[in-house]
Amino acid sequence: MLFAGLTIAHSNLWSTDTIAVAWKQMESVTGEIARTNITSLGAETADGVTVDWALANAGETKLRDFDHWDVILQYYDESQNYSIKRLSYTSGTPADNEWTVEGIYLDVASETPEVFEPGIFNPDEEMKIRMVVNPAVGTPNANLLTAATANGVHVSAIFKR
Repeated sequence: MLFAGLTIAHSNLWSTDTIAVAWKQMESVTGEIARTNITSLGAETADGVTVDWALANAGETKLRDFDHWDVILQYYDESQNYSIKRLSYTSGTPADNEWTVEGIYLDVASETPEVFEPGIFNPDEEMKIRMVVNPAVGTPNANLLTAATANGVHVSAIFKR
């Protein structure tokens, strides 16, 4: 009887501790999401194959782990076929249906490079994402880009060729 009572008490204490740890982790993740904000500065393509998209980190969280980001393109190709593609991340030059961080800047329009923590998308910095799409984006349709950070915060942009 005593052993059973101690076992139940131990299980209750262990469960309470596990719940407390999980709650703290949830609060931490929720806080990080609340401090994350990215905005679109515009996307463009001249040839329909290479798409450039400028983003701004308008939040308070440093963003990295680009290989855990999702970049999704919804578009009409040159034959007017509708496609939805999740592009794969590459740290080098993108091949077909891949994207990369072309650069992180203090000002993307003038291409003024970042100076603090290179390779990390810090608050108040701007970033250019370059995508290579196959088949090429057609004309004159509106196309939708969506990017989601590793913590689930997302941004979208509409562009035309």
